[in-house]
Amino acid sequence: MRKLVLCLAFLIGTPLLADGFPPSSDDMLAQQGRPILAREYPDIMRHMARQDGFGGPSSPKIARAMLSDAPELVAEAKAKMTVEAVGKGMWLIRFPYVNVALVETRSGLVLFDTGYAAIGPVLAEIIPTLSAKPLTHIVISHVHVDHAYGWPALKAKWPKAKTIASDLYPAMAAKEVRLGGSIGRLNNQPLPLQPTSTDRLPKADITFRDRMVIQIGGERFELFHAPGETEEQIWMAMPGRRAIFTADYFQGFLPNAGNGKRILRHVDEWAAALRTMAGVKPAILMPMHGALLTDEAEIDRRLTVLAEAFEYLSNETVRRLNAGERRDAIAATITWPERFAREPSLDPQYNRPEDISRMVAMRWTGWWDGLPAHFAALPFEAEAKEAVRLAGGVEAIDQRARALLQSDPKLAARLADWAYYGAPDDPRALRLTVDVYMARLAEADMPVQEGTVYFDHAAKARAQLELLAKSAAAIP
Repeated sequence: MRKLVLCLAFLIGTPLLADGFPPSSDDMLAQQGRPILAREYPDIMRHMARQDGFGGPSSPKIARAMLSDAPELVAEAKAKMTVEAVGKGMWLIRFPYVNVALVETRSGLVLFDTGYAAIGPVLAEIIPTLSAKPLTHIVISHVHVDHAYGWPALKAKWPKAKTIASDLYPAMAAKEVRLGGSIGRLNNQPLPLQPTSTDRLPKADITFRDRMVIQIGGERFELFHAPGETEEQIWMAMPGRRAIFTADYFQGFLPNAGNGKRILRHVDEWAAALRTMAGVKPAILMPMHGALLTDEAEIDRRLTVLAEAFEYLSNETVRRLNAGERRDAIAATITWPERFAREPSLDPQYNRPEDISRMVAMRWTGWWDGLPAHFAALPFEAEAKEAVRLAGGVEAIDQRARALLQSDPKLAARLADWAYYGAPDDPRALRLTVDVYMARLAEADMPVQEGTVYFDHAAKARAQLELLAKSAAAIP
């Protein structure tokens, strides 16, 4: 039962009531349907829970509200925190979903990343127990909620601490705010917590472009900018300690480089950054997700194989684009060499190789997918209604989709979408949607990012079924 409680908490979500970013009708339907599905499909929820944590411990409370520093979330972050000493004067502090790193120098402390909002108050309390020296510098690797939002509590505790970021950081922070409603929705975060200004985001005192070397307390810190998960992302090296601090470039599994819900990922530059990391010959890898690495040969191997995997996906996608193939066909048939498929550190638990291929194609081509009719904008509902009519009604689509579900679940899902969008008030279409997408969620290799999409869509259909049943019961 405990696993059911912990299962992908962000799928269940929290009430969506907002001023700046009001919920849509679809948001409300998903919110109503998630707990129903969680009760009705406990085995599938346990299956999805196997990958919760993003390389660390999980927390339903925190996952639902990473922008909140409410006391109960601060207490949860502290309770699940572990502190790993790495040699003398260096610590990897691990929380649910994310890590931060602390370095002691002669004159003070340097913190790499600040975590989500609830982590800030915990760090303000814990750091003085590790060292009596003041926090003098805070490095922000990138703008994402799990890396940047602990900053306010740290600045309140150490107002003289200097914040270091890429010179692109302010523009990226502005983009995050501008798209706050979209980002909150697609990350299953409560819309009221999404910032409507940059006031809650870090303010950089020191910025740099490409590379910067800075001496702090007698130690040499090398900072590198390389677009990766975000455009402004940076990583850090300490040659004197043979340590690197990898931000989101290294995640311990196939990284989130093909996120279909978020802004462009920079796969080529990401691979180049991994090559540069390997080139500094680190003996310590301090990751912001997952476990510490201290074996020099293993660090080199993992960084290299990840770079090779990204380079392969990018080169193969571009080669096939140049050969005139459509983007959908490339992604659907991209090969994944056995040496990558067997590599544990490339486990596709969050997204698939084909998702990364699609990200590459999206970067280098326009929005057109190569299908002639798709060049002219048309709501999918229009196509779906005509498909339902041509099939002879929802019943025919329902029968065919169910027949395909075991042998070709991807095609079954396409047919279910026709039914859902073509006949949105038909109970048979709604039930088909729930059955098909919950079956897809149960697939052995279903990655988290894809699964969240399917779960939310099934939740909307389940909530609509509930509303139809209540309406029918209310009729005398």
